[in-house]
Amino acid sequence: MKKKWFIALLLVIGGVVGTGASLITAEVTHSTAGAEFCGSCHSMEPMAKTYELDVHGGQNDHGFVAQCVDCHLPQDSVFGYMLDKTKHGINDVFVENFTNTDNIDWIARRDERERFVFDSGCLNCHQKLLDKNDANNPKSLQTHAHYKAQLEQGDVCHVT
Repeated sequence: MKKKWFIALLLVIGGVVGTGASLITAEVTHSTAGAEFCGSCHSMEPMAKTYELDVHGGQNDHGFVAQCVDCHLPQDSVFGYMLDKTKHGINDVFVENFTNTDNIDWIARRDERERFVFDSGCLNCHQKLLDKNDANNPKSLQTHAHYKAQLEQGDVCHVT
């Protein structure tokens, strides 16, 4: 009988500890997701200024503001999200502390932007983007026509 109570107690304690750890992880993940946190030590001033003026930075009719992680981390699975968040975090801390970030050519790095933006992030918010035939928004159709053609040919990076 004592063995059953001991196992039940272990399960309850494990459940409480697991739930607590999950909640703490979720809170830390959420609080480190936005431009305020990322920009606090990340050498990304040119991108931060551009972001503030962009539709994703809040310059839209709805007041919506995307978080950095909405675009810059894969949104297809929690495991992939957390793995990439960890990898990018370690890399960013290393670069910020051991690299002269003043020597980074941010304009040239724009050619590598597909390595840093995930389609699953775009499609997480814009699920119907590729199926739209919106005559009221021809700019959107024009902007994404090239992307849709690449996707159909399998030429797009980071598709999930």
